[in-house]
Amino acid sequence: MTVFKYALFRNLQNPFSFLATSVGPIALIFLMTDIWTYIPTIGVSYLAMLMIWSSHLSSVIILEDRIDGSIIRIAVSPVSTLSYITQNLFAIIIPSFMQVAILAIVGLFRYNWSAELTIGIFISLILFSIANTAFAFCWSMVFKKKENSKWAFLVVTILIAFFGGLMMPTEILPDFMQSIGAIVHPYWLMRAVNGLVQYGITLNFWLFNLVTVLFAIAYLLLGGRRKGV
Repeated sequence: MTVFKYALFRNLQNPFSFLATSVGPIALIFLMTDIWTYIPTIGVSYLAMLMIWSSHLSSVIILEDRIDGSIIRIAVSPVSTLSYITQNLFAIIIPSFMQVAILAIVGLFRYNWSAELTIGIFISLILFSIANTAFAFCWSMVFKKKENSKWAFLVVTILIAFFGGLMMPTEILPDFMQSIGAIVHPYWLMRAVNGLVQYGITLNFWLFNLVTVLFAIAYLLLGGRRKGV
């Protein structure tokens, strides 16, 4: 797991990545009490935004390796390309898993969540983090220049947050705009969590999370088809 350790170390060295993966989520979970106690959907939306950014910042190392030709050199090294990608993805996703685990523990014992709510949010955010990591990987494989990637991601993130229900409930948007967010994975996270808060774990909850898994698969397949720099 040499690549995994190296990738994780590189991520932690980046101050912005460290802030988004560690300091920000911990502060959000422990300090913003009201959004977790009374309206957990708001807390989930804030955490999801942090996850999107932290995954992107962590995946930049894949883009950097593509730009400087490291990925090409891997082809003649003892580390296979598949192993390189897998270990980098683990380095991106492990911090997200830790955030979700901490949230579940704090929610259950500090914010008095029911067992059903805790399990539901845990499942939804774990699957979201997988889809989110796959999205970050796909994004890093599409662009060839770091600056282009950064500015494009800023614009796309704003659109994703707006139409995906992270900034506001999609129900308050005009009818013709409410379903636009269905083409991105955060939309299905919010559908699952909103339904969970209102009705508990139902069939719709599992269906919404299944869609999140399908997005993860689609992102991985699309990113995996990109070759070279």
